[in-house]
Amino acid sequence: MEEQTNKSGAQRAFIRSVVFVLTVLVVFIFIAEVITDISGQAHRGSVAAGVGPEQGQEIFFGKGKCSTCHSLGTQGSAIRCPNLGVKEGAGPPFDMPIIERAALRAKERTEKTGQPYRPIDYIIESHFDPGAYVVEGYKNEMPTIWKPPISLTADEEMSVDLFLQSQGGEVDIAAISNSPIFAKYKASRKSLESDVGVVAFKPYLGGDPAKGEEIFFNPDSVAPCAKCHTAKGKGGVVGPELTNVAGSRTAQYIIESVLEPSKEIASGFEPFLVVTNDGDFITGVKKGEDDKTFDIMDDQGEIRKIPKSNIEKVVPQKVSIMPGNFREILTMEQFHDLLAFLLTLT
Repeated sequence: MEEQTNKSGAQRAFIRSVVFVLTVLVVFIFIAEVITDISGQAHRGSVAAGVGPEQGQEIFFGKGKCSTCHSLGTQGSAIRCPNLGVKEGAGPPFDMPIIERAALRAKERTEKTGQPYRPIDYIIESHFDPGAYVVEGYKNEMPTIWKPPISLTADEEMSVDLFLQSQGGEVDIAAISNSPIFAKYKASRKSLESDVGVVAFKPYLGGDPAKGEEIFFNPDSVAPCAKCHTAKGKGGVVGPELTNVAGSRTAQYIIESVLEPSKEIASGFEPFLVVTNDGDFITGVKKGEDDKTFDIMDDQGEIRKIPKSNIEKVVPQKVSIMPGNFREILTMEQFHDLLAFLLTLT
């Protein structure tokens, strides 16, 4: 009898423990749901495993190299491509979130193509085919992010789309996965993945990156690149920063930029000639302008504030201030050493 009483007591204790755990679990789930709803996250709904705006944000500032050319509001200082956040003090449409701006672009794409575009369709197209629509005032210089060296997967591209969708709008994965634009480019992407043009290019000579780094940073070398370019946290600011250049640009692009610097000049680094009333000719990169001065950086990295009252004319130039004679002054070995170093900058 005593043994049965002890066993019954143990069972009741076990049942009470189970009930207590389940009660705590239910309360925890309820609180979590309330917090999620209050924080405004409930509208996001479920997304596929490994796909979501959070992953897209990581890709935007990481593997995708998006922040190399785009800023997001006050995050980043990239100037080559449009700011994808709300830019304080900017005029329309850059004073509105990207998803609202995309609505304007989508309307233009609809009128031009005769096909219905939603804001998310425009964003998707800008990733798969960045040259299809180039914002006025900018150049067609965005790399195709699913090709080397960036090589984003379809899921990674979708995550970036979701992240941008969240900038002023609600996250809706179905709107992307059901988009005819997404389906079209995803199918094209798949058929081209085995194409030789998608395979990363490799130089025909293997250079020595250590020797190339010496050429890059040594001010007395035949090609002292660091006088104008920053890499690894040191160097000049006359030309574009090269810290992550191989992470977003192909080897072919880098080769062309070294040997033919005037063929495609990066946005924000276009050269100008300023002719003063005193007869001075000043060439450099425009760094600012207000009612009183025109600011220009010369090839030594010095910024000169030229009074507008002393300017006769300002003329845009087609020839880069970067020397165009590297094919003559670099030996074949030196060029491939320098290229080998640049390709380590990912």
